Amino acid sequence: MLLAGTAHADLTLGLLAGKGEGDVAADWQPVASDLSRALGQPVKIIAVKDDAELLRRFANKEIQIARANTGAALSLIEQGNGEIFARLALTGGVAEYRSLLLVRNDGPADLDALLRDKQRWRIGCGNVTSTAGYVIPAYHAFAKRNVLLEPFFREVKTGNAEDNFRALAEKRVDVAVSNSDDLDKLRETYPRDFKTMRVLWQSPSFSYDPLVYRKDLPAATRATIARFFLDYGRKGANTAQEKTKLYYADQLSGFLPSGNRQLREVTDLQLYFELFKLTLAKSTGAEREAREKQLYRRYNQLVAVLGGPK
Repeated sequence: MLLAGTAHADLTLGLLAGKGEGDVAADWQPVASDLSRALGQPVKIIAVKDDAELLRRFANKEIQIARANTGAALSLIEQGNGEIFARLALTGGVAEYRSLLLVRNDGPADLDALLRDKQRWRIGCGNVTSTAGYVIPAYHAFAKRNVLLEPFFREVKTGNAEDNFRALAEKRVDVAVSNSDDLDKLRETYPRDFKTMRVLWQSPSFSYDPLVYRKDLPAATRATIARFFLDYGRKGANTAQEKTKLYYADQLSGFLPSGNRQLREVTDLQLYFELFKLTLAKSTGAEREAREKQLYRRYNQLVAVLGGPK
């Protein structure tokens, strides 16, 4: 969905949407317009619903700057196309989030109660590449309790945070995966539905979403983009107006400096989760050993790309 600039614009801001793509693009438009003025060239917006489309458009050079989740950002870095230069800070300067499991008020009392009834419940979660929407709860809520998400639930529906929230409210699922950031926004948008549900489980905290730009952008352009976001709402004569734009864009207070190393915690999480799945897989010793070597090979390559083990 293109909401700004012209067909010949050579800079595009890609946004991973936790709600309707049109709403997200419209909310970010004032920030994109300011970025356009800072760069002296048009900037347009593409808002997408899932990681796969963001990765495809970034790889095809349709997107030069991406507001991604950490899982998608890791793929962009692994492909060799992207580099993290900032991360988002929420209102109040919060730069971390937690994954959540939501249930209706009449749902299971706690996670232990949920886990006592295999094949009873339906869950709405993100796709398997989503860190907050899938990997974090699949590992921390389920795998650590020797449970694999897919065979445990009677039905698994896939969507973004708003899709899952609506499915829970409308009784199309019994459990919904969300996160502390999107839930705050959904509470404002759907206050009546929010009152019908509660948080069943929350994860440890993780670094909030990064901003990634293409490594093949000119150095001067990359420097201007980084300076724009890191100063936005913090420095200059228009700070007050910029803070308002940030709030309406994504309830943000600004952006913090970051780099590829931010993704180390996600790299570790992916390895632990894949190793757990491997222990439960019905495979021969040779197959398991080959898969384990493959996992550690990728892990070591990623660690090197992300700045080493320390």
